[in-house]
Amino acid sequence: MPESLKPPSATQIRLELQDLVLRDLLGPAGGEEEFIDESYVRDRYILGLLAPRGQSVIPEEEEDLAFTDGDGEEGVVEAPTIRNSTLLPSSMGLTFTVDASATAIQIQARWGRYERIASEELGLELEKPHPVWKRVPVEMVSPAIVLTPGRMKRWVPNPNYPDVYVDGLFRQRNGEWVITLFLVNAQEEPKKLRDTAWLFQPELSVSAPDGSAIFHRRRTLQNHHADEEEAAMGMLYREQVEFAVGHGVAVHAELAPGVVDRAVMLKTVIAPAFELPRVTPPTSAEIPGLQGLVLDMKTLSGLTDSELTKALAPLTAAYADWIEGLEKQLAHRSADLEPYHTTALQTIDTCKQNLKRIQAGIELLVSSPQAAEAFRFANRAMALQRIHTLHSESIRREEGKTLEDLDIEKNRTWYPFQLAFILLNLPGLTDPHSPERSHPTQAIADVLWFPTGGGKTEAYLGLTAYTLAMRRLQGMIGGYDGSAGVAVLMRYTLRLLTLQQFQRAAALICACESIRREDAAKWGAEPFRIGLWVGQRSTPNWNPDSDEIVKEYRKTGYFRSTATGGSGSPHQLTNCPWCGAPINPGTDIMVETYKHGSCRTIVYCPSNACIFNQKNAKREGLPILVVDDEVYRRLPSLLIATVDKFAQMPWKGEAQMLFGRVNGYCSRHGYRSPDIEDKNTHPADKVFGLPAAETEEKCCLRPPDLIIQDELHLINGPLGTLVGLYETAVDNLCNWKLDGKTVRPKVIASSATIRKAPAQINSLYLRQTNLFPPNGLLIKDNFFSRQRTPDETNPGRMYLGICAPGSRLKVVMIRSYVAVLSAAQQLYEKYGGLVDPYMTLVGYFNAMRDLGGLRRVLDDAIRTRLRHMEKRGLANRNLDTYSIAELTSRIGATDIPEILDRLGATFDPQRDEERKKKRKAGEKVSSSSYPIDTLLATNMISVGVDVPRLGLMVVAGQPKYTSEYIQATSRIGRRFPGLVVTVYNWARPRDLSHYERFEHYHSTLYQQVEALSVTPFSPRAIDRGLTALLVSFLRLYGFDFNSNESAEKLTRDHPTVKLAIDEICRRAGLVTGSIQVEQDVRSELNSRIDLWLARAAKLVAGGSKLGYKGKGDGRTLALLETPNKQDRDVFTCLTSLRDVEPSVNLVLNNYEIETPANGVGVDQEQETTQ
Repeated sequence: MPESLKPPSATQIRLELQDLVLRDLLGPAGGEEEFIDESYVRDRYILGLLAPRGQSVIPEEEEDLAFTDGDGEEGVVEAPTIRNSTLLPSSMGLTFTVDASATAIQIQARWGRYERIASEELGLELEKPHPVWKRVPVEMVSPAIVLTPGRMKRWVPNPNYPDVYVDGLFRQRNGEWVITLFLVNAQEEPKKLRDTAWLFQPELSVSAPDGSAIFHRRRTLQNHHADEEEAAMGMLYREQVEFAVGHGVAVHAELAPGVVDRAVMLKTVIAPAFELPRVTPPTSAEIPGLQGLVLDMKTLSGLTDSELTKALAPLTAAYADWIEGLEKQLAHRSADLEPYHTTALQTIDTCKQNLKRIQAGIELLVSSPQAAEAFRFANRAMALQRIHTLHSESIRREEGKTLEDLDIEKNRTWYPFQLAFILLNLPGLTDPHSPERSHPTQAIADVLWFPTGGGKTEAYLGLTAYTLAMRRLQGMIGGYDGSAGVAVLMRYTLRLLTLQQFQRAAALICACESIRREDAAKWGAEPFRIGLWVGQRSTPNWNPDSDEIVKEYRKTGYFRSTATGGSGSPHQLTNCPWCGAPINPGTDIMVETYKHGSCRTIVYCPSNACIFNQKNAKREGLPILVVDDEVYRRLPSLLIATVDKFAQMPWKGEAQMLFGRVNGYCSRHGYRSPDIEDKNTHPADKVFGLPAAETEEKCCLRPPDLIIQDELHLINGPLGTLVGLYETAVDNLCNWKLDGKTVRPKVIASSATIRKAPAQINSLYLRQTNLFPPNGLLIKDNFFSRQRTPDETNPGRMYLGICAPGSRLKVVMIRSYVAVLSAAQQLYEKYGGLVDPYMTLVGYFNAMRDLGGLRRVLDDAIRTRLRHMEKRGLANRNLDTYSIAELTSRIGATDIPEILDRLGATFDPQRDEERKKKRKAGEKVSSSSYPIDTLLATNMISVGVDVPRLGLMVVAGQPKYTSEYIQATSRIGRRFPGLVVTVYNWARPRDLSHYERFEHYHSTLYQQVEALSVTPFSPRAIDRGLTALLVSFLRLYGFDFNSNESAEKLTRDHPTVKLAIDEICRRAGLVTGSIQVEQDVRSELNSRIDLWLARAAKLVAGGSKLGYKGKGDGRTLALLETPNKQDRDVFTCLTSLRDVEPSVNLVLNNYEIETPANGVGVDQEQETTQ
């Protein structure tokens, strides 16, 4: 095929899209000498304008996107700092540093000037001749400008425009030149043809007269108190050099050949762009030592114990060689590394510690037959999960691929970092007494750090499978039964993230269950199940609720959205995770009630060939539990929950069962505890085919062995503080005794964006921290991952900065959306389905209020403009209301699965025609087959949403935290080259600063992540959460205070009361390192016990009863109060860990500090979990 006929690559399409957008917003769209047939050039372009003197603009605070008062549900709308009428910019510039040896610089200035000329003179054939705007390019190079201290002699690039000049200031500091240059438009605007006095597409560049590399690193304020982590970051990013900072504009540096710390030319950039490199695992070609490493899960699942060692040994050998290379590099004493010598030694030592742990994991597989068997189980389960997940996706996309087509090595292969992470955690998950797991203060929490989309989920799913298998193989240990109960507790922060990860993890549990059925003698009679424990807006709390919801669906054909007063739905899986068959909630969800069944909500797969259909899995169906009371009574092997849900611990006595604390088992309804209302016997029910049932005593199921916290960076601020407080109870409830020693759960976490992890981990989990993979000496290589130089085969994520100083934010957002949507449509009409990644625009907002404002203009101004873009050289595009969707907290849980399915639907001309034909023929077309044109989202999308086809995003304003920016923008560009357009609000200093330092900020994006704050035993946290912590501990630890009525049975000398007080106080002292805090907490706890006892005595004396919750019997009164009441009581307990006062903005004076700081807070998705 001729080169000209080859279809463009995805990278080329993205580049063409980017070019079309910039031509529309910045110009010149028609080339250097274009003509514009519009009334004003300022109406044509919105970027790159330098106004004549004296141009004013409406104050920016009038121009929030929203038009309503009050903050939104997610995020706080920030008021701009600029409050007065301001001038449109008439200048732009840059500040940079050059060698002291430099004697002169040379400046180049260029811009476009538009003149009004009759169309006849230009030879234009218009329907009716009239004047048009003609672009006149202006470009001049200055003579060599000698560097002398003080004000630079003003340089006028073109004598025809004497009021357009370059001004500057030369300063000598610390043995170098610090230079500031500005291009100034000081022209007066004429009364007619005003645009002739404006500068369009301006650019200022500077170099040495001889082209030498005189530019070097800008000096910044040094932090002499930098800690080890900040020093390590400086070492990792020492090759990312900032040469200049812009003023009202961004800056680009052209590096000298072969070096990273010298530049030959600097220039201003109106619309800066930076391609963030992809980070991927190394190949065996890059690290020859990995060639013998077996990464195929299926192969690993079939190896003998001795073969496993041989298959895995290359991993540690190659890692050891790489570490040796670091030592040699450090011994070389290179100049750039010398300032970080101590830091480098610490880095190498950390790598060696991780190497030893990986080696210990491999040795364990030889010495422990159980470990080897569990490892084979995990590999087989993960291989099945991978293949069946791909098959399920293929079914949903109607691609027609079979399991055999997909069961190939590349689809079931570990990345080296995933396998290494699993291996280093095997000892802790195998030996309950392992110090890294159970030491009271030195236990290790392993934090998996890898860029978003890199495969973290697969790594901890592999550990989950290993844990499930190991418990079944170990069986009864120390009187604790590991064949049942919750083995793994997986927690998330946001509802959307939890629901989507539930869908992914369900495939793993299906794989585990399929293996168990093949050999129940080895893996036990108890089914492997996965449970979802989230808020009532997402799933039902009770079996009768689930029954009513399903019945209503069968009547109406839809679930009433929780956004409009509906309840959570048991329909959390739209397709079977094992075979991909679509699940119809009207026919495939069966609810057995307590009275006439097993009190189960059973979801069957409708496929005749699936092992989880009604025939092959009678009265079990898919191994999922989505109703709270069924989760308590059936105790899934893997429990997925939101951190919010743990606010229910003091309110729900049955929650103790999640930690293995059961006192009976009903053969029909499942496990029991004192707070469960059930009969000891149940007669046979011939109508429903149920045999007689009775309750047998059952005690001491093994508590969870593994706790997984995904997206650790979100556990911060007020939410993290309360999570850390409640974690005191969770940690103790997961503890158990073996041979007289306390066994603690293994804790692992994951995040792509985290700083100061040791302090956060200590405050949350009272454990030491190990970040994996540990860093190397440069950010581009840590053995387990490599930064790829962007090219056709390894495209990165492209960031494009949009800032229009002086223009109203609403106008810039409208223009940006129209340009992006129209440009994508033009390419779609040109290239068809190849442009699919860019046909769905994801709009990201920092607050619901901003999103709501854009939604209104999207329905009005944007849709109107899109219908007429052909006039400006782009394609017209029609948006209908159904093609615009949201992913925010105001979207009901019942609507989320459909939106996620529609996000996976692709734009394809052939499918468009097929849908049209079906509609014309009167055939039903599935709503999930219609793709989404525009998705508007807040921080709800910033974690967990994994839709590989998405490739385009517009971010409205710089998010408050870099971690949020990274997480949000990482939603796109997973499979195809991504394009992120960040629209900055010039009136907010943070936005403007990020724009002016655009390239350096994005090149050091992960270095810019802010540290997190978690203070679980601060005075306000104690005030808010200590009562709930105390009640949770007392109620859930044993059986004596578990039932609702047992609240009045409290005695001060009860062993559980003493234990609770001692453990909470010990934790407070260890977390804070303060004896005073420990004493204060003890005093607060004793005060609460006194008040509790006093209330119980008073009620009993009056003939009433004290319960944790009140009853409608007129006698049982409540000890606990909800936070809904106006007056807070000492026994007010939260129903959500987000029930805190909103964060406040602090205004500080700067009498004693140089830089004022703005206190900011994070408002995340609000959801009450009950």
